[in-house]
Amino acid sequence: MPRCCEPIPDEFAPSYASVLVTGGGENLRHAVLDMERDAAICPCVTTWCGKCKRVSTIVRDRHAFPTPSAHLAHALTLRVRVEISLVAWENSGDA
Repeated sequence: MPRCCEPIPDEFAPSYASVLVTGGGENLRHAVLDMERDAAICPCVTTWCGKCKRVSTIVRDRHAFPTPSAHLAHALTLRVRVEISLVAWENSGDA
């Protein structure tokens, strides 16, 4: 389920994980919105929402995290790791 279609109160409330990843304050909100607005769709992290007509963070595994913001911090970190892996693969000559 995309984040845009499954709103949750206080999804950007700070958690230990979100502060470690983004530094706290409004940084988590800005990082997630920037990822959804500016970054390419990333497997396991973002998807195109046909209903909202935009890219949104995938939140189907949100229940596996202690807080919504911990899940979003995980998504941001995972996206970076996937992008690093894809660039390395493209540069390896196997692409």
